[in-house]
Amino acid sequence: MKYENMKSLILTILVIMSLVLTWNLWTYQPDFDYIDSERVISDVQISETLESGKLIQPTMLLFHYAEEHHGTIDVSRFLEEFKRWNLFDIEYMNINQSRFDEFMHGNRKMEIVFPDDIPMPTLRYLTGFSDNEINVTISRIVVDFDAASAEEPVIYLVNYEEQQVYQAKVQNLVLSELERNFYQTGRTLPVYLSIENREGKYLFYPALSTKDEQKMSSYNYYIDQLNPEDFKNALFDDPSIVTNDQLFDGEVYRDDSRLLRVFSQDLKLQYVNPGNTRMGNNIDFNVIERGIDFVNEHAGWSGPIETYNLDSWSRSPIEHTVTFRMYKGDYPIVNLDPEGVAAITQSWRNNELREYVRPSFEFGLEIIKDTKELPSGNRVIRHLQQANIDISKIEVLRVGYDLKKDPNSNGILVLEPVWIYSDGNSWSKITLSDNDDLEGGR
Repeated sequence: MKYENMKSLILTILVIMSLVLTWNLWTYQPDFDYIDSERVISDVQISETLESGKLIQPTMLLFHYAEEHHGTIDVSRFLEEFKRWNLFDIEYMNINQSRFDEFMHGNRKMEIVFPDDIPMPTLRYLTGFSDNEINVTISRIVVDFDAASAEEPVIYLVNYEEQQVYQAKVQNLVLSELERNFYQTGRTLPVYLSIENREGKYLFYPALSTKDEQKMSSYNYYIDQLNPEDFKNALFDDPSIVTNDQLFDGEVYRDDSRLLRVFSQDLKLQYVNPGNTRMGNNIDFNVIERGIDFVNEHAGWSGPIETYNLDSWSRSPIEHTVTFRMYKGDYPIVNLDPEGVAAITQSWRNNELREYVRPSFEFGLEIIKDTKELPSGNRVIRHLQQANIDISKIEVLRVGYDLKKDPNSNGILVLEPVWIYSDGNSWSKITLSDNDDLEGGR
């Protein structure tokens, strides 16, 4: 009897264990954290991320007085002021073409110049909006200090090329304080000259009329190469199927539809998605903001010596393009080698990246710092006129850096200060010989 009871007890225990095991099997959910979506798409951090407001900054402040103009390319202090404002009641303002010059550059005006037209919604990364932004582009902002007696402070948002003006009321702006902190001290800034290069349009450029203003540092740096494997992991959907081939001038990574080319001598990367053959983008596609987001996704803004800022963008029925130029401090860097780069350029079709070209390096350790003397602004203008260069096509004339390799060492980059100009499509360097225009002086 005891034996039968024992068998029943053992059988009961086995049944209970079986039920528990079955329940556990039915309800078990394995921990798949190690293959979550963020890890399938490799979380590559190549260098740095940057906030959008750091990449769409103005390139110049101008202060207009009765007899002269002053300016600066250091906009950091103004941006701290600008981000406190709130814009509202934005409306179109009709300005007669005959008085557009006086409206923009007349006495007691402060002018903020952007590198290209900026969609007004994108300005929200720099300042506040109490209303919805209107869908227009602007390239400059004007503050009129003679309007300080107005009931509410106003500023003017301007599309300079189209001569279109929008008035905006501003909260958190006291014009008298802005005048005291910026305009009244503006006379201590470098002198800027101007030339009417198109009807009703003026080109402003630094005078560099003194020896101190003409002196500017040049730099030599070791090259820090970025790892192309990081870009492979960041740019391909499935890096595990990507093949790698060595070429005489670099290497190439590819999968079934995309290609990443590394140019060792030219210090650049080119990523192409040739399968993206459809034309155009959505009507509301913002290539500036999408371009910034794309580079941030793989922390592709190199540094800390170099920074980047918006240079230009364009849109067409085929594609949108955007370029972010490399800067050293407040000065743009150009690379005039036909195959060289000093900017990040993207083209987009069908709301997808079509091509991505960028430097494959960062500036490393500084090894040499020297000083170069630049010609004055007046001398540069005379040179352009004597060389029969069409000044009406010049949109920007300023000082920057020419990036080139040290001819005596492949591992060293040189940043040489130069005068440069842009026609809106590309940058060119102005080269004056020691004997050039001697009769005009400096």
